[in-house]
Amino acid sequence: MRTKSEARRQAIIETATQLFHEVGFENASMAEISARVGGSKATLYNYFSSKDELFVATVLAVAEGGLMEAFTLLQPTLPLREVLQKFGCHYLKVMLSPAMMATRRMVIATSARSSVGRLLYEHGPKRGWGMVAAFLQSTMERGELRQTESFLCAWHLRALLESELVEVMMLGVLEETSPAQIAAVTERAVDAFLRAYRPD
Repeated sequence: MRTKSEARRQAIIETATQLFHEVGFENASMAEISARVGGSKATLYNYFSSKDELFVATVLAVAEGGLMEAFTLLQPTLPLREVLQKFGCHYLKVMLSPAMMATRRMVIATSARSSVGRLLYEHGPKRGWGMVAAFLQSTMERGELRQTESFLCAWHLRALLESELVEVMMLGVLEETSPAQIAAVTERAVDAFLRAYRPD
């Protein structure tokens, strides 16, 4: 059996990403993707078992570079407020980028009619915010935050960070943001989070 080529896989993801953004998930076909990449549908299915799986791979490719960098900022050696501020600014910068906004709109439109939402959750947010939960658990053990369920704590942090800007950007009410605006939003979110979870 021929070994799968990482370069070939990446070419498929890049081609699929372009097609999904051109015509949407529903109108994109594996046949068109294989034609653009060059090769047969059988070869394409050797890399991705379904269009859902391929779509999830394209979403993760857009998200992982920037978001994984954000998660690496969760360093326990720095003051907690400073760490959360740096993390939050980087996270929001990635989430509010045009590429991520377009991708997120497409995911929402697609999830109700496919397995995309479940697959994406398992390989994306659950894994990434699991890293945040692990970091927050370590701060609880050091007494910097009160003891509680760490994954729920992470979801609350995410909700606070996204509360002011993500929805208005998604809906086109706000078309762009500035670093200063993101920093101010993050500061308010981190302040609310620390007030809620500071030790009793």
